[in-house]
Amino acid sequence: MATSTKKNNVRQGIEDRLQHTTEALQDKAEETYDALLDRLRYERDGLERELRHEYRNARRYVRAHPEQGLGLAFVAGLVVGAILTRR
Repeated sequence: MATSTKKNNVRQGIEDRLQHTTEALQDKAEETYDALLDRLRYERDGLERELRHEYRNARRYVRAHPEQGLGLAFVAGLVVGAILTRR
């Protein structure tokens, strides 16, 4: 019986350490996931601001130079059309 009790104690100790390690890994994974989400939100917000800024600049340019804007749109349409017809 002493051997059985000793085995049970060893097994219980291993199970406790595994449980503790699993919980620690899960906590670390959750922290990393949260940090990654925060970083992605920050990057998304920055890209959104930059895109809005560039969009405003493009609109101002086209309003100031309508002929060049129309020409650029025409050329871009030709390029997109050529790419789509190749497929």
